[in-house]
Amino acid sequence: MRRALPIAIAMFLAGIGSYALSRLDRPSPPPSEVFAPTTEVSAPSTEVDELTRLDGHIAFYRARAEAQPGNWLDWENVANAYSDRARITGDYNDWQRAGDALETAFVAGNGLGPRLTRASFNFMMHRLDRVDPDLDAAERALVVSPSDRDAIIALRADVRYYSGRYDEARAFYERLIGMTRRSVDSLVMAAQLEWHTGHFEEAARLMDEALASPEISSAQSAPMRGWVLMTRAMMERDRGQLDDALRAIEAAHALVPDDPNFDEVAAEIHEARGEDDDALRGFRAVAARTTSPQSLDGIARVLSHRGDAISARELVGLARQSYDAQIALFPEAAYGHAIDHWLRLEPSDVDRMIEIAEGNAEARPYGETQVKLAMAYLLAGRVTDARRVIDAVLATEWQTADLHGVNAIVLEREGHDASSERAAAEAIARGAMDRLAWLEPAAAQ
Repeated sequence: MRRALPIAIAMFLAGIGSYALSRLDRPSPPPSEVFAPTTEVSAPSTEVDELTRLDGHIAFYRARAEAQPGNWLDWENVANAYSDRARITGDYNDWQRAGDALETAFVAGNGLGPRLTRASFNFMMHRLDRVDPDLDAAERALVVSPSDRDAIIALRADVRYYSGRYDEARAFYERLIGMTRRSVDSLVMAAQLEWHTGHFEEAARLMDEALASPEISSAQSAPMRGWVLMTRAMMERDRGQLDDALRAIEAAHALVPDDPNFDEVAAEIHEARGEDDDALRGFRAVAARTTSPQSLDGIARVLSHRGDAISARELVGLARQSYDAQIALFPEAAYGHAIDHWLRLEPSDVDRMIEIAEGNAEARPYGETQVKLAMAYLLAGRVTDARRVIDAVLATEWQTADLHGVNAIVLEREGHDASSERAAAEAIARGAMDRLAWLEPAAAQ
């Protein structure tokens, strides 16, 4: 059985949230002689490309599950293979098939089934209210393995983080780190909380510890090490340290050169550095390999910056169609990226922008989604609503350059001096206000 990747990797690779990280991924094990198929289905080969391998897993386990009524374990394997497939393709139809397989597993088991896997799936789909009930049921099992115990604690922590309950999340992360071998994914998730609440030195220390862990020192652990480096790149980007961010993502890409997700983060960093050629090359490479509309948005932004409005507009339309299709399947999950599309590329569609921003903030009411909701209100001219949302975030631990930068713009729209908030944003991330210039009234028109 290949090693299970943490949910944090799975969540990023799903492409369903800028920092949407999770921790439980149980890849389907290869068939063995002990569990020989009862139908004429060949075991998948390990010498073919990944999608073909996954399709083989799906066919194998689906046939075996259908031949054995009550066999919910193989329906779980089908779901996991579809989830792995979705992470590569960015296709929400694969996520739909994964969800259908999970529900079929519970039907086959007469109510019994893969509680942790379903909790993980619902978390990745941003359906936070569905997670704890399955975790409660999993915790009541007669025997809970150490790995399942850790997964339960980790998911409880993550749900609370994305719900904006930072003290509760921190307590769970500290408990998890204290009771395990200080696993890499737990260290990184704790670091994410620290950097978004302004504790950058502690976040960097946790990241450094994660990168030094023997857990990710082997060649087999390259994807996990790449994920840690990618997360470090995003942290440095958030701090305005774009040179450090680029070095980190390039190191991640060197470890896993065929992963389009690392290419997309690299393209975004090049875009932030004003390196249009490199950004365009990266976004186009991702668009050629996945169905994810984020890369189309990236190309459109760069082309628009270059003055090619006609080509950019065509790509915006294509991306919108893709987002609409994703929202129809998993609205809570799709909102996470769709909001960036409407904020940056279609702010004139005010009603749709507000609908998505409010849905995104309702699904995961933590600092990032709330700040983006305030951005949407600003672009819609609803300054009073933007003030209400920003004040609520300022009353929490959340401390990011975007928060202070948006507050500065709100203050100015209210007729107040915003110099201290502009300085606060720049202190966190050099160049923060320039990167928010699209929110200014002249740019938003």
